[in-house]
Amino acid sequence: MAQMKALVTIEGKTAAVQSVERPQPSAGEIQVKVHYVAQNPTDWKAMAAVPAGRIIGCDFAGTVSDTNGSSRWREGQRVAGFVQGTTVQPTRGAFAEYVVIEDSLVYEIPEGTSFQEAAVLPLAFATAVQALFQRLQLPEPSKPAKSAFPLLVNGGTSSVGKYAVQLAKLAGLFVVATGSKKNHDLLKSLGADAVVDYSEQDWPDKVRELTHDGLQHAFDCISEKGTPQTIAKALSSTKGGHIVTLLPIGHIRDSGEIQNSKVRLESTIVYTAFERPLKYKAFDNCGDATPKDKAFWEKYLSMLPELLSSGKIKPNRVRERGGVDDILSGFKDQQDGKVSAEKFVYKIV
Repeated sequence: MAQMKALVTIEGKTAAVQSVERPQPSAGEIQVKVHYVAQNPTDWKAMAAVPAGRIIGCDFAGTVSDTNGSSRWREGQRVAGFVQGTTVQPTRGAFAEYVVIEDSLVYEIPEGTSFQEAAVLPLAFATAVQALFQRLQLPEPSKPAKSAFPLLVNGGTSSVGKYAVQLAKLAGLFVVATGSKKNHDLLKSLGADAVVDYSEQDWPDKVRELTHDGLQHAFDCISEKGTPQTIAKALSSTKGGHIVTLLPIGHIRDSGEIQNSKVRLESTIVYTAFERPLKYKAFDNCGDATPKDKAFWEKYLSMLPELLSSGKIKPNRVRERGGVDDILSGFKDQQDGKVSAEKFVYKIV
């Protein structure tokens, strides 16, 4: 069988570039030659949590190398998407020269969008879509709100947060975003109507003022170090509200730390878009196969080329860091908190 280079987990909760068997597409799948990949926190977290021999990586952009009979694509077409890296049955991992994926789960990269920009979209954009429109059940850009009501995006300059701000603005909402002062202009340029500095202790009070004590929807893109509890203080004192988080929140729900009994907490995990049962016991919304989540992501994948070419969605800021051999140093920088309002990308082939 043909071989390829890939970043593979090894003993000691780390990884190394190795030569492995090139994955071949099964029915309903295509093979993509990977040109660029983008780094996400889930990549280094997974590296430390799975056995040796797994291919790391989720986000990729490249060209179709084997259509496997699919009528959707032709060889050489520029596409991008994300997979659940480090998984087996089926084998998935994007930090490699080739990746296999279902033929409905990539989008065509439009003219004017580079491979680097295309690679930083899929996982973070899909997460924002799932959280806002499936979990929080907010109006979608195709049918925007008739009158703007408030949404809080906590961690607006995170990869997911920046897409959430843009999508919520397209959906006609009054978008309040938190971020450090240096990134306030960036958040406003993406569509935030109001920006609050999360380093200030009284920021929930400021949000409550801005929303006239009417905030009932919040998306927490940080979801740790007490952020859900703090967001709960910004929600309507009389009506409560719904907070969706990116990390498990069962322990918070059970701790009694949130005083407002009308606050609903829920977590979301984007890998449900693959319609395969998940074993993440601490998360809500996973377990059985999830065809609705897959269909929802397919709908937005079909919309992405136009959203990008029209400028309605702007890709996250890109910083190229080298090739597959340089990914581990990028992991370390992210773990050390040295990444702010940008995405690391790596050239594969």
